[in-house]
Amino acid sequence: MSDVIAKLECSDFTRFFAELWGADKTPFAWQSALVERVVDGSVHSESVSSGRPSGGDEQPQSWPDAIALPTGSGKTACIDIAVFSLAVRAQRASIDLGEKVTAPRRIFFVVDRRTIVDEAFERARRLATKLENARTGIMKTVADELMRLACGGGATMGDERPLSVHSLRGGMYRSEAWARNPLQPTIVASTVDQIGSRLLFRAYGRGSGTWPIYAGLVASDSLILLDEAHCSQPFLQTLQAVRRYATWAHEPLARCFHPVVMSATPPLGLQDVFRDLSDEGIDPGHPLGRRQLARKPALLQQVAKAKGKRAVSELSKELADAALGLIGDGLQAVVVFVNRVATARETHSILRNLRSPAFQTALLTGRMRAVDKDAVVERLRRFRLHSDQSATRELSHPVVVVATQTLEVGADLDFDGLVTECASLDALRQRFGRLNRMGREVDSLAKILIRSDQVSPKKADAVYGEALATTWAWLDEAKDKSGEVDFGIAAMNRQLDGMDLTTLNAPAADSPIMLPAHVDCWCQTAPEPRPSPEVALFLHGPREGAPDVRVCWRADIDLSGSEAPENALEILSVCPPSSVETLAVPISVFRRWLSGSDVEDDSADVEGSDSQEIDDASESESSSELRLRRVVRWQGRGTRPRHQDPAQDAALAV
Repeated sequence: MSDVIAKLECSDFTRFFAELWGADKTPFAWQSALVERVVDGSVHSESVSSGRPSGGDEQPQSWPDAIALPTGSGKTACIDIAVFSLAVRAQRASIDLGEKVTAPRRIFFVVDRRTIVDEAFERARRLATKLENARTGIMKTVADELMRLACGGGATMGDERPLSVHSLRGGMYRSEAWARNPLQPTIVASTVDQIGSRLLFRAYGRGSGTWPIYAGLVASDSLILLDEAHCSQPFLQTLQAVRRYATWAHEPLARCFHPVVMSATPPLGLQDVFRDLSDEGIDPGHPLGRRQLARKPALLQQVAKAKGKRAVSELSKELADAALGLIGDGLQAVVVFVNRVATARETHSILRNLRSPAFQTALLTGRMRAVDKDAVVERLRRFRLHSDQSATRELSHPVVVVATQTLEVGADLDFDGLVTECASLDALRQRFGRLNRMGREVDSLAKILIRSDQVSPKKADAVYGEALATTWAWLDEAKDKSGEVDFGIAAMNRQLDGMDLTTLNAPAADSPIMLPAHVDCWCQTAPEPRPSPEVALFLHGPREGAPDVRVCWRADIDLSGSEAPENALEILSVCPPSSVETLAVPISVFRRWLSGSDVEDDSADVEGSDSQEIDDASESESSSELRLRRVVRWQGRGTRPRHQDPAQDAALAV
């Protein structure tokens, strides 16, 4: 590390940003304003505050409760802001020995989708690489300050670096290297389940001996950026409760804990909301203005035959036809959004079976193995669908991507055309954030389809509740003379100005009220008290859907024959299954599959969302007509695999 370090100021963020992303890249006005707010506690016109001092309580550095910006505004740059502000505060503490480093060392970027498209992780990794390789300039200055923090002025572990970056999500090998050094500046891209369970002393998939360690690391010296939390209100309420209880100590730790929601429509009741009131968003000559002023016309279509048992097949046909129609109109990159995994698979199958060399297809859902998902994401990169490449890309063949809710959040992709199944208004606005995301001069087109049995449904949708039908009715009234609804950011804001969106947005469950008794139980980990509060309720709220099981198919396992089960158990004892080989399946779907039946997966890809229970028995199939499937139950390392025969095991029999 250099001995002489240039003094860092908020105004240096512009140079830091340019060195990081390119000389032609400059931060937006809201990003520079947020740096000043975070570092110095300055309140600008972009911040609307009530009820709490702008600089926080005892902490000189303060993040707002929410950052209210539309999709495509560059909210992922909050990672850059957090890292830069940490370096500034660290330097000030080293100069003024009486000042403490109150900026968070651990930055958690959290989404509520089953499958993260790791845009935040990739951005953070590029940032970490630039810092580690910096030799001159402001990048080197920031790197030196972060290294001072990682080393802590004492003995080191030998693997310290300016910034450590990790991905922590379900269905993959979860390295806990992020938890080795509490002094190390760290970024973790993760999900509500993974971070929430660690925060509440019940880390999923980890032994009880490590629970207090993870809870301490997540709940102190940390910033939690909750991205587009339209289905994460319970988790937000839990974060706020944890923050409140942290002040109850006789001697509170001088370590920050900042939960921050990043959303175009933040939940009501937040005291401190940061907004961009600069002119950039309405300037057609500014990149941000081009994104927000771009037209995104959408046509509405009701699929008359899509109802009852034919709903999935008929809707999938129309979705595929609509995508082909957009390709016929000359659009090169088209995305198809659906609400259920079964619909995504059927739509993709129809497009793929056309076997046309005229276009390429890709399918992305949360019901995929992590290794398969990563392969699909790599294909999307080769298709040059990333926003940074959209202005110059030239595709040899059109591309159609079929996806569930997994692409709504965290996917920095830019499409020319969009087809979507109707959903709640907030979900639709997220989906349209992938259409002409960069405000290019293209004639983008979109279609919104709805099943006929969802126009006036007999019961609420399992994910979107009554908001799905209410949104469709509103869209039908809002369309213009040509039958189009403009989903452009500026146009939609004008239409919704002053409206109560409660009935149009997806229903938000509430977390149970967190009582001191809950905290007392959770913090006891050895032994764990019985009963113990169910953590999932505080992450997703009360749910009625079926839980998931993780399933792995292995080509080296054969359960037919009398000696096959013992051979399979021996193989698995030597070569146990890996988490990247597994995929999550609702238990009701899995039980039907065990019975030998074919069944559609009617679940969605929002973490913690309800999935419909499927009847165990079928009117058209008798147990004598079905061939029961054998499985091996794996309960983790240290346990012996068990062969399970559904015909003999009441726990698995259907």
